[in-house]
Amino acid sequence: MGERLNIISQSAVRWAAFLTVMGLAGCELPPLEAEDPPVEEMSSEDDAEGDGLVGVASVFVFDEDDDPEIARLPFVETELLARILPGAERDELEAAYGALGVTVSEELPEIQTTALLVDRDRLLAVAESLAGNPLFESVHKSYVYDPEQLPDDSSFGRQDHFAPIGVDEAWEVTTGSEDMIIAILDTGVEPDHPDLEERLLDGWNSHDKNGDSADVLGHGTAVAGSAAAVSDNNAGVAGVTWDNPILPVRVSDDDGRAASKDIAAGIIWAVDKGARVINVSFAPLGSDRTVLAAARFARNSGALVFISTGNAGRSFRSRETSDAVFVGALEESDTLASFSNTGPFVTLVAPGAGIYTTKPGGSYGRVSGTSFSSPIVAGVAALVWSVNPDFRPATIENLLMDTAADLGADGRDKEFGFGRIDAAAAVAEALETLEEEDTKSPSVDIIKPADRSRVSGIVNVSVGAFDSGELADVVLFVDGEPFATDTAEPFKFAISTRKLTNGTHTLTATATDLSGNASSSDRVRVTVSGGRSGGSSGGDSGGSQSTSNASGTAGVDTIPPGVEIEFPADGSRVLSSVGVQAIVSDDVELGSVEWLVDGVRVETVGLSGTSRTINFLWNAREASIGRHTITIRVLDGAGNESALAVSLLKE
Repeated sequence: MGERLNIISQSAVRWAAFLTVMGLAGCELPPLEAEDPPVEEMSSEDDAEGDGLVGVASVFVFDEDDDPEIARLPFVETELLARILPGAERDELEAAYGALGVTVSEELPEIQTTALLVDRDRLLAVAESLAGNPLFESVHKSYVYDPEQLPDDSSFGRQDHFAPIGVDEAWEVTTGSEDMIIAILDTGVEPDHPDLEERLLDGWNSHDKNGDSADVLGHGTAVAGSAAAVSDNNAGVAGVTWDNPILPVRVSDDDGRAASKDIAAGIIWAVDKGARVINVSFAPLGSDRTVLAAARFARNSGALVFISTGNAGRSFRSRETSDAVFVGALEESDTLASFSNTGPFVTLVAPGAGIYTTKPGGSYGRVSGTSFSSPIVAGVAALVWSVNPDFRPATIENLLMDTAADLGADGRDKEFGFGRIDAAAAVAEALETLEEEDTKSPSVDIIKPADRSRVSGIVNVSVGAFDSGELADVVLFVDGEPFATDTAEPFKFAISTRKLTNGTHTLTATATDLSGNASSSDRVRVTVSGGRSGGSSGGDSGGSQSTSNASGTAGVDTIPPGVEIEFPADGSRVLSSVGVQAIVSDDVELGSVEWLVDGVRVETVGLSGTSRTINFLWNAREASIGRHTITIRVLDGAGNESALAVSLLKE
């Protein structure tokens, strides 16, 4: 956070204890043939003044909300999704949760994410504290999404969407595979629909955490039929694939709306059950880092996730990503549907207007929306994969993109992505494709901390890794022993020095790609203070630090606490107010912390536990122009003391 700021003003300080909530508008699109139902615990424009926090207006923005279209979305007001850095100790996490008064509601260890229950009026305050804590990589809202369907359009004929994408020709080569599962993450699937029931596997409900995957809205039933309805049975409709099993995963509440956490949990569950193709017809998910982390987990596990771009007809800033395949919608004339969202994240397009498919009550009907473009592409992927089940996800994705019909500007563009899916061309190309063996190892380096650094408290380790293919993971080693594993960029870790002995330790990192090639970084040496066996506390944050030990004998705590100022950087310029954040730790028990401005004590706070993130707001409006020193003095329960200072320039 501190790297972004040079001149720090009151309006630019992100300190949660002084924030007020931003007003966010709810989704505008109706779910399946119904008006938007009221949703509990979601923000709206009416909430712009109402989070209960007092103080200056907030400029704190969740990373995803940098896109104003994402900032409009509703979210669960009593839940945060915290991404934990590999290596973070459970006792320190629990201490952080306890200090903030939050409780864990669900853990998703596959993507290093924990869902936290938070008081509604403290959501931003807690988010800001977590974002500044070195145990956490990032913190996110649990956004809420509508299923992406538009009202029926009776002007379209039945299943005429197959001809433009060459499905008939693809069927001459393959109709799918019984060994390749397609997971439908949606509002559920009608279990006794005549064109679906014989293909359905036992599913899951990630919202209610039970096996009830029946459809609560009808949307999921229509999506499932678009991808894989039973075909060649003289009844109903045909799916893109004829033979693939359907794994129904209900990720929505009873009103058909799905939260980030439940979508991510559904993806992880589907992967664990063997799904290779996973469809998610909710939007806009292009900036949802929790869902994309789950999609990356799926990809690393040998599966591909397909997601609808959404029906708002708006342009989003979401970036290109290899985590998932985002699919937009076409009209019958091969023009982009007016409702189809656009942006750099769009990968492919497919028919999405007047799709004739399965509907509730064993019936059939026409539906429109990117919700049905996405499962069509997912179905084509299943056809292509059936040609060679040993293909890697990247190979399947490349086949779909390389054979797509380019409809917009040359190459990838924000409206059509790589173009319209072409099932016939993709299947034909798969027959001619041989994957080259990947024998090239990744490159890997430890970026932070620097070699021969002195460290204390919580140390964040950053690793840079690159591979010509795709990375599987990065493992951090401490003194030659595996310490923690990270599976997604940016590769970062948290080391608690209180679990290490004082003195010199070595760090190395090993990166492995999806083909099993591995390489290791050069060694980085760090000197630990504040560890298990004594020694002086040390650090380098641009300020000055001093320590004093209480005298003692064997069995008496003589180790001073550790302290590290995380923000702001030494020498930062200040206009009015600035928040100072520090991490303090002790191997036994913290006692108290004092904040001094130019040597004068202005605040004292009692502490408990062994590791805390401490914030102090310095109101510099009345301070004189020139340089000032902010000092944090930390005492542990035995009276051992450490101090650290940062110099700030008031302008």
